[in-house]
Amino acid sequence: MKQTAAVSAATLTLAGGAFALAPSASAVGTSACTDGQSFINFPFRGHLNTGSVNLRTNPSTKSSSKGLLARKTSVDILCWKGKVPTSWDYVRVASGAHKGTYGWVYDKYVDWK
Repeated sequence: MKQTAAVSAATLTLAGGAFALAPSASAVGTSACTDGQSFINFPFRGHLNTGSVNLRTNPSTKSSSKGLLARKTSVDILCWKGKVPTSWDYVRVASGAHKGTYGWVYDKYVDWK
């Protein structure tokens, strides 16, 4: 069962006591997956059940798209955000033109193998 996930930027202490925000979780690979929201045996392989699916920078239709994914594109599901049936999967694209790219896909477009 999917669980609600919290995705937030981390604060880093730099030399000299200055502070800066780290890149957003959606931009830094598996760091978008914090304790309690990733699969026990992740990544979990899935594929898209429809075409022209946006790979988003954040789990929202208002966030920018990193590109469109084709039907049957394989993805490695790393974690999720939200509650079924309106959740988002954080994925690493495993096939196609965007292979190796991380981003968010709306869950209803992903079939789990």
